[in-house]
Amino acid sequence: MTLLLETDDGISEFALTSVERKGKKAKRIAVDSEGRQCKPMLMTHDGHILPSGSTALLYDDGDGNTIDRGEIVETDEYGNLLRTLPSTIGRPQRLSETVQPEELLEYVMQKAYALTPMILVSDLKELLAEGCILKVPFRPRASSTDNPAFILSNSEGMFLLQGQQCRMDFVTLDQSITVSDENEDEDSWDEAWESEQLGGAEW
Repeated sequence: MTLLLETDDGISEFALTSVERKGKKAKRIAVDSEGRQCKPMLMTHDGHILPSGSTALLYDDGDGNTIDRGEIVETDEYGNLLRTLPSTIGRPQRLSETVQPEELLEYVMQKAYALTPMILVSDLKELLAEGCILKVPFRPRASSTDNPAFILSNSEGMFLLQGQQCRMDFVTLDQSITVSDENEDEDSWDEAWESEQLGGAEW
């Protein structure tokens, strides 16, 4: 994939390489009584075998009818069709102003790419060398969502972080919370009932 970034000094070009998280994983293998490896399989009630991935790629409507993938469209909560935005790959994208590091906390980073510069114009090179964080539209494929990406650099190289805005509130250690007493309303009702029964007299 190729990323094109436009600044005042021209267009920079980068090759994108996905950064994978490496780690040791234990793999459990199921075998039969003779030591042969077993594979999971799904079967319909009438005996048809469903190949791997068939359920993940299956779409149906509310009546259980299968819908072809090409017929699926995205809508909002009111049923209005969402506009499909084109992929940004290979198309120059204008960089916005720099953002503060705190803004990254508002996003959940879903994917990281290492950027290999093939053409790097002077003003973008200077911004990255100063530690600036830049935000740019990034869609690897056509999509109805427009989640931004962040470009930054460090001693290890240049990177693009693809994020999705987080909908949770950030909580700090010194933030106080208010705990309501679940029995508060019930106690108030009991006190009012007792007062009424006793003619408003207090104990």
